[in-house]
Amino acid sequence: MKIISGVSQKNNSYDAIYDCIRNMATEQSAPNLILCYFTERHNKETIISTLKSQFPSSKIHGCTSCQGIMTDQGFADDHSIAVWGIFDSGLGCYGTSISQFVSHYDIESLTIHLLEEAIKDSGREGELPSLVLLHATSGHEEKIISVIDTFFGSPVPLIGGTAADNHNQGLWSVFTQDGCVKSGISISVFYPSCKVSYSFHSGYAPSNVSGIATKTDQRTIYEIDNRPALEVYKEWTNMSCLLNKRTNLLENMAQYPFGRIAGYMYDIPYFKLAHPTKITNDGGIECFANIYEGEEVFVMYGEKDQIISRPQRVIDSATNFKQEKFVPIGGINIFCAGSMMHIKSSMLDVCDSVNAAMHGAPYICPFTFGEQGRFTGGENAHGNLMVSTVLFHN
Repeated sequence: MKIISGVSQKNNSYDAIYDCIRNMATEQSAPNLILCYFTERHNKETIISTLKSQFPSSKIHGCTSCQGIMTDQGFADDHSIAVWGIFDSGLGCYGTSISQFVSHYDIESLTIHLLEEAIKDSGREGELPSLVLLHATSGHEEKIISVIDTFFGSPVPLIGGTAADNHNQGLWSVFTQDGCVKSGISISVFYPSCKVSYSFHSGYAPSNVSGIATKTDQRTIYEIDNRPALEVYKEWTNMSCLLNKRTNLLENMAQYPFGRIAGYMYDIPYFKLAHPTKITNDGGIECFANIYEGEEVFVMYGEKDQIISRPQRVIDSATNFKQEKFVPIGGINIFCAGSMMHIKSSMLDVCDSVNAAMHGAPYICPFTFGEQGRFTGGENAHGNLMVSTVLFHN
């Protein structure tokens, strides 16, 4: 098995995608699967059609990324595009599926349909995949993950990222070789000829304050302990000057997300996060993840140094910290867009630390508006301000 990555910051989408795939094109065979990520300024039709024409037998999967992409070749900001190809000449098989959200399908039925289609596309019907890759647009990730878990009936590792744009204006999309949608779900199933390891972490710590969500509506929280959520949040964070209805909180509030306990490891809780993104007109705090009434919500905090070192720690966790014995073939990393914006001036340092943890192996890393992964305790989950990693190894 071999993995190759490529990245370009050329302005012209046609030139950029050819720049990305030049190393893949020299291989004797086409990649089984190509992952592709790019920022909103690129022409998605040009990119997808070029990949299909150059690699007609390859599966293709990806989504838009926020303000840049990271690979083993560096951090590319603004006008960037990156590709990642897996060449699996062994017994590996891969399948994809995609659909826009349509009114006559509920999320459960649509997700089941897409899983069946992706498995059929792989040619491995009746077998459990080693990995599921999910890219969806924002709004239904928790439900999709619940359906995936129920569908397989046995724990299957998951990695994913919610499609993003540069400034949370709805300019995102997800795509496969079969199409591109602005609102929908795309899935890949992996049956690689190698082993897969995974890790999913927030990297944030809980503060000493928490409360019960007493009024919510899906991703909007209105009351904590029967008090206005915005009032409580201002007290918890001491950041009143940054909180108003006209403020996009995506970057400003990356330091203080809400946290909910996802599970315990040796009696120590680990958390999934919900990133506040804006103040609604009716006084609620809208997030990129669901918060349910009755849940205990903590205000979490993440110092910049912790966020900078977090991706390396997540990769180390996926390798069980056996760095001297573990050399991956390659990997997929998913990194929260809000965290990236919070430490953007230090992203070159992040890239250096990830490259060291990966032993220079090729990887690709989009910046997303929600992250999906599998916790150490075995739960697949959706969260914000998270890092999700999958490593391919012998």
